Amino acid sequence: MTRAALACVLFALACTSASPAGNRVVTAVDIDGGEAARDPELRRGIATRPDATYDPSVLAKDLERIQRFYRALGYYDVSVRAARVVAVGKDRVRVEIVVEPGAPVRITRIELPGTEGLPKDASKHLRSARALREGTPFDERRLHSDARAMENALADDGFAYAAVTESATVSVIRRSAVVAYRVQAGPRVRIGEIRIEGLRTFDARIVRGKLLLDSGDPYSRATLERARRRLYELGVFSSVDITPVLDHPDQTTVPLRVVVREGTTRSLHVGAAVEADTTRGLAGVRFGWDSRNFLGGLRKLSLDVTPSLTFYPPPSSEAKMRVLPTLESALQFDQPGIFDARTTGYLRNELNAYPVIYADYQAGDNIVGFRELKDAVGAERPFLGGALRARASYQFQARFPHMYLGAKPEGLDTVLVFFPELVLDLDLRDDPIDPRAGAYFELSAQAAGLLFGDATDVRLRPEARLYTKLGSKLTLGFRSTVGFLFPRRCDGDAKRGCYGDSLTNTSGNATDSALVRDQQILLFRGFYSGGATSNRGYALNEIGPHGVLGFLAPSNINCSVPNPPTQCERPLGGLTLWELSLELRLTLSQIAGLVFFIDTSDLTREPATFRAAYPHVSTGTGFRLRTPVGAVRLDAGLRVPYLQHVGEPHLPPDEGEPSTFLGLPLAVHFGLGEAF
Repeated sequence: MTRAALACVLFALACTSASPAGNRVVTAVDIDGGEAARDPELRRGIATRPDATYDPSVLAKDLERIQRFYRALGYYDVSVRAARVVAVGKDRVRVEIVVEPGAPVRITRIELPGTEGLPKDASKHLRSARALREGTPFDERRLHSDARAMENALADDGFAYAAVTESATVSVIRRSAVVAYRVQAGPRVRIGEIRIEGLRTFDARIVRGKLLLDSGDPYSRATLERARRRLYELGVFSSVDITPVLDHPDQTTVPLRVVVREGTTRSLHVGAAVEADTTRGLAGVRFGWDSRNFLGGLRKLSLDVTPSLTFYPPPSSEAKMRVLPTLESALQFDQPGIFDARTTGYLRNELNAYPVIYADYQAGDNIVGFRELKDAVGAERPFLGGALRARASYQFQARFPHMYLGAKPEGLDTVLVFFPELVLDLDLRDDPIDPRAGAYFELSAQAAGLLFGDATDVRLRPEARLYTKLGSKLTLGFRSTVGFLFPRRCDGDAKRGCYGDSLTNTSGNATDSALVRDQQILLFRGFYSGGATSNRGYALNEIGPHGVLGFLAPSNINCSVPNPPTQCERPLGGLTLWELSLELRLTLSQIAGLVFFIDTSDLTREPATFRAAYPHVSTGTGFRLRTPVGAVRLDAGLRVPYLQHVGEPHLPPDEGEPSTFLGLPLAVHFGLGEAF
């Protein structure tokens, strides 16, 4: 009698001794069979599951399915030793299954016939695509998936006609397997003629430019998929297919057939805007409209408006909480094909209104706000198949101060800044929304005040992000950024465009109009650290130089004295910034996840000056809930004792006193989107 038959007999005996069959409901299915028993695929492959109706014949078939599942994993001696059906209440049963896997069959050799003539790079990619390795248990499922992965690896290296045939010779007695992948690579090819079908109203030249593909480019299946995604993300096609025409395996060029189906070009969307941390809360509604074929030619016009209310300070503060109206709005027009089919010009206008928020708000403090106008005209162009993008623009920004609370301080006036900006970003991530592997690099360079404006400076901010998989559910992320600001200094003689002396010259009157003006420009152009997308152990902008901020000096406290009270201290901004973040992301399900992070950063008063004694180390954990509008996240960061100012229990007064949460050196952040 075979083991499978014996298992069925045992099962039948077990069922005979159980309570009479009826419409009983399964409450749980317990499988005792080692690590493989915890594989979700095993649970999905059987019909006996919680809340299902118990059926002895179905369970008998499930025992056979479990046996086949283990054999596919290399456990050829597996046996289902017993199955019990235990009554746990009226018409309710628990099913218990015990599996003895036995010793697995292991791979002793992997053969790759047909790879002898492959180039070194293609051979390396081919071998790294395999999951099966010598010495590991023989997994039949991996055998087939490895062959397809190897074909994809060859196709990504230009071998469009590649085919991989898998086979295995298994010796159950020796518990060994010899695996063979026979490779037929064919010629290495390039992209041939590109034919686009399905266009009725859209400009074919612009669509071809968005593909970022040219005849003669190296063929790559991954490149075709990225091109397909780019067309689909235009938002004007309901479907996009890019298919290589593989009719002539003897030729070294492969034609491409691009088939699109035109869809709607206008959309209206409404969403919520919610943020909260230890400093303030925000709630609003976001309205958006866009036309992705405005006046034809795939021109894009979009409008986003988010009116909201800021609740400041938080209820935990001794001061009265106030409700402050805020606004964010953006209007953008994109003109594709301005110089060539791949270059897009754009005009952007933003109008915002918001309060200046600080964590240590006290009763009697002013609440200053700004109405902000931003305009930009520029162009962007992708390179390297879309991985590298360059954006060049000329921007005008203006901030018009107004008071939410208190009288307007002398010297607080409109600030105008004009600057050209160049932004380069290189995106090598596998997914820009939820990356699990790859890297992202960005460099922003600005030069303000060359011709006009109230600030003259050079501002540089490079950033790098790295991601790597540590398993099927774990991702390690790393972010590093530095900022360099080189302002034209006044040296005590106020001139148009100069600022920054207020960071190092603190001997003047805190309410002096020239000092207020200097600090206001610094607020506009300086760097800040701390907050939900920065160092999460701190509230917004808490890290860095602190001092008397003239236009936020409390009205009921004299801050123009030597060694002013701590209530006078506010973040001033800085000229040199560095930030590092390390984040371990754990996927719990398709919609939920956890993160564990370490953040560290510092901000200094002088240009290109770094300090090692103030790392401001914080660590914490967070929860992620993935929704159609992005990840909803809740992070809690704890400041590590003696690692804010190394070896010291507290920061010095001119570095500020961080806020607390429930009396702990903790900051809590709630909002949308990942930290990086």
